[in-house]
Amino acid sequence: MPDSFERRVHGHEAVPMRVRPAAFIGIILASVATVGAADEPPVRSGWYVAAGLGAGWARDQAQEGWNRDTFCYPSDACFGQDPVPMAPGYRWHYDIALDRGAAFEVSAGRFFGRTRLELAFAQRKNAVRPTFTGSAYLDGTAIEPRPGGTVDSNGRGTIDHQMARSLSLDAYYDYPGAWGAVSPYVGAGIGQARAEIAGLSFSSDYRDTSDASEAYDPPLSFYNAVQNVDLGDTVLVWRLHAGADYALNRRTSVGVRLTWSASGDMEDTGAYRTHPMHGTDPAFGNTNAFSGARHWALMVAFRRGVGN
Repeated sequence: MPDSFERRVHGHEAVPMRVRPAAFIGIILASVATVGAADEPPVRSGWYVAAGLGAGWARDQAQEGWNRDTFCYPSDACFGQDPVPMAPGYRWHYDIALDRGAAFEVSAGRFFGRTRLELAFAQRKNAVRPTFTGSAYLDGTAIEPRPGGTVDSNGRGTIDHQMARSLSLDAYYDYPGAWGAVSPYVGAGIGQARAEIAGLSFSSDYRDTSDASEAYDPPLSFYNAVQNVDLGDTVLVWRLHAGADYALNRRTSVGVRLTWSASGDMEDTGAYRTHPMHGTDPAFGNTNAFSGARHWALMVAFRRGVGN
């Protein structure tokens, strides 16, 4: 990505899921209205399985990328020097906005009185809208435009979606019957997540906008670049929970849970489909790093005792 852009890069804007927190509350109220509270206290020992489904919101993130591209590009000031100098590489930045998306979780756990432990698999997915915010040479030097130059650079970058799949060990403390038939709880957990950036695409091309186009050797098309990759990394994840359950019977409960999760920074490398550096390095690529995610998920949660 020689990323001496002169235009703002826009990502495709995905249509967010229109899931509202009130819908979750409505589901719980409907369940409570149609099913009475358990005649006997809920079982609080032994094993159980659980599942949750809902919506997730993520804080905006930052993306930084870099490569070792040695070409000076026709839109840059260095291209007017004789001889044309080599570049030290390039660095670029994006702001990454994440739309509301879907979240679900399945888990298995065991009661120990008021406390319980769970092994949970969770997944969240959010559409991504990247906005280009700037570029420089690899050493941080600003890229200056070519004085009097008529070459226009056109760069376009998009990302399809971001997904994270995590496996965590979570501990909960329950307050049985604190609100009549409703039992609130709090919890925390730690684990690992596979963070994925799907459909990261970039392309750039150059054209001469003057009426009497200058002859270039090599031609301007030589400097075009195309990349389309999926990126991924394994990162640490930690979670905090707060929720409340309503006992449908001694073994089964339904409730609402709010989960905040955070993960470490992710980083991965990807090759270009087309790049001028392929003449010397067919496997030439770049590295992109994304700041750690901060995510909220609101889910309807169901739990069922096993073997009690």
